[in-house]
Amino acid sequence: MSIDRAAYRQALRSDGEAIAAAGRSHLDAEVPACPGWTVHKLLAHVGRVYRSVGRHVAERATEMIPADQIPRPPEGDAIVEWFEEGHGFVQEALDGADPDEAVWSWAGQNTMAFYFRRMAHETAVHRWDAESALGAPGPLNSDLGADGVSELFEMVLPFTVANWRLTLPDASLHLHRTDGDGEWMLANDAGRIKVSHEHAKGDAAVRASGAELLLLSWERIGLDSPGVETFGEADAARAWFALSR
Repeated sequence: MSIDRAAYRQALRSDGEAIAAAGRSHLDAEVPACPGWTVHKLLAHVGRVYRSVGRHVAERATEMIPADQIPRPPEGDAIVEWFEEGHGFVQEALDGADPDEAVWSWAGQNTMAFYFRRMAHETAVHRWDAESALGAPGPLNSDLGADGVSELFEMVLPFTVANWRLTLPDASLHLHRTDGDGEWMLANDAGRIKVSHEHAKGDAAVRASGAELLLLSWERIGLDSPGVETFGEADAARAWFALSR
C-alpha cells in the first residue's frame, strides 16, 4: 500500500466536489454521524478548515495563524459558494507547495506533507458524512482508507490524547485489513498509543476492508456493520474507536 501526493490531491479534489454537490442538494439534512450537525454546518466546518490550512500553506507560516483571523461562514445558500471558494483556495495553495517545505502544523509534523495527507482524509470522511445525510454515501477508496487508519492512530490521536488528557483503553486491539495489506496492533504504553504493524493477537481483533476500518476508527459505522468481523473483547474495540470523538 502506497499513497502518493497525486492520490491525495485527487482525493481532495473529487471528494470536495462531492461535498459541494451534497450541499446544493439539501443543506438542512441532518448528518447521522455528527449529532447536531446539518449539511450546512458540515460545509461551514470544512470550508473554514480549508481557509486555515490554505493560509498556513500559502504563507509558509511557521507559527499558528490565530483562528480569529480565519473568515466565518455565511448563513443560508451562500455557504455552498463559500465552501467551493475555500476548496479551490486550499488546492491552489497545495499545488504550489513542496512536501518537504517547512510549515506549522498542530500535530508537530511541520512539513507540507502533513497537509497533503490531512486534507485528503479530512475531506474523504466528511464527504461520506455529507452523502450519508442524503441517504446514499458513496464508497471510500480502500487504500486511502487504510492510510487514514495509520494517520489517525499514529498522528491525530497521539496529539489528541496528549492535549485533551484522554485515558487509553488498557486492552489491546488488532486491526486486520481484508482487501489488501494492512495490520495495526494498538496498545496502551504508559498512557501513550503504541502502534505496530504486525500480525499479532490482541485482546480484541477487528477484520474489515481498509475503507470500513477507517469508518470504524472514526465511529462512522459500528461493529455490527456488514463486512466487519469482531473477535475477543468487543467493548475494547469500541473504546479505541471512541477516542476519535
